[in-house]
Amino acid sequence: MNLIEEIKNTLRMEVRPNSQGLEYLEAVFRKSDVGSLNSLLRKYFGTEIKPHGKEIILPPIIQKLVDSIGGLRPGQFLIYKQENQLVTYTALWPWESNPEKITLKTGVWKIDPTNF
Repeated sequence: MNLIEEIKNTLRMEVRPNSQGLEYLEAVFRKSDVGSLNSLLRKYFGTEIKPHGKEIILPPIIQKLVDSIGGLRPGQFLIYKQENQLVTYTALWPWESNPEKITLKTGVWKIDPTNF
């Protein structure tokens, strides 16, 4: 079972239509379920890369991925793992308009070396 399958089997969420099978999942879940998600993320990634509320400079390859999913602002979270030409990632975007909701974007992104 991969990360996306486990998330779908663990969290109650509203899956957005632009999700793509086991390659990309975009969904909205309740803040009260973040503990369950954190357990899965630790299992797949270990520790966080871009902690909630802190700005960091990402490697150019990872910045391109982040830009493709809408960027990151302070208050948002990113975790990723790169293995060869594949990057597995999860980004969490807490809603400003409703603090009880969080948008989750997770997937596998293939690096195109011709872009660098």
